[in-house]
Amino acid sequence: MISKSTKNMNILNEIQFQKEKNNELHQSHLLREAYSILQGSNAKEDDYYPIYLNNHNISTASTLSKTLDLNRIFSIEDIRFVCIKYNLRFLESKFHKAELPYDVKIKCSAFEIETNKPIVFKIVSDASSFKTKFPKMQHALFADIGDGEYYFINQWGNEYSNYKKWFALPYRNVEILFGVILVISAILTIITPTNFITTKPNIDYFSMIRMAYFFWCIVFLSAIFTYYIVSLRKGLNDTKWDNPSFL
Repeated sequence: MISKSTKNMNILNEIQFQKEKNNELHQSHLLREAYSILQGSNAKEDDYYPIYLNNHNISTASTLSKTLDLNRIFSIEDIRFVCIKYNLRFLESKFHKAELPYDVKIKCSAFEIETNKPIVFKIVSDASSFKTKFPKMQHALFADIGDGEYYFINQWGNEYSNYKKWFALPYRNVEILFGVILVISAILTIITPTNFITTKPNIDYFSMIRMAYFFWCIVFLSAIFTYYIVSLRKGLNDTKWDNPSFL
């Protein structure tokens, strides 16, 4: 099991940790499916146990991956989850404005010679690292080996703060964003004094006016977040993580 740092986020460690979690879910699904067959059940497993399944690293149709170190092979789902969680990008190296370090170039060339085929290399990093010629934050380079699988080549740069995932939390997807808005609205509704909500005297703390204020907070915060996401962020993490148009 991967031990995770409490201070900094290492891209490779995070992806390895997610790979282990996905493998455990995959194995659990197979065990449940086998048990269902032994019990003669006709029920479909996916009807009551939705789970990650995507021809994962355990068994791959890729001929190339059979000759490589399986511990360095990751599925697109492993990488996607980490990118959305930490607001990172997973883009082809041609979109990286800065030159790759010399030792990384050597490893890329060696990998292409070893596989005897042209390889598309992709980088995991934050958006700002793709736009500057002197990036400082961490990068992880992967080779596309087909079938939605990627081989880890090298990693360089400074690790990210673990707080990055908390700043990225509201923007992972629409469902989480709406949940955050509900929580903030509920907190504001609870802590706001009654005389701030209405000027009417002798109004009970729990009243329809406070309930209306709760829904007003939802509408107001939704408008603020929508403006920020559309005008400044240009989308949520789950739509930007592999799209170079959002750089």
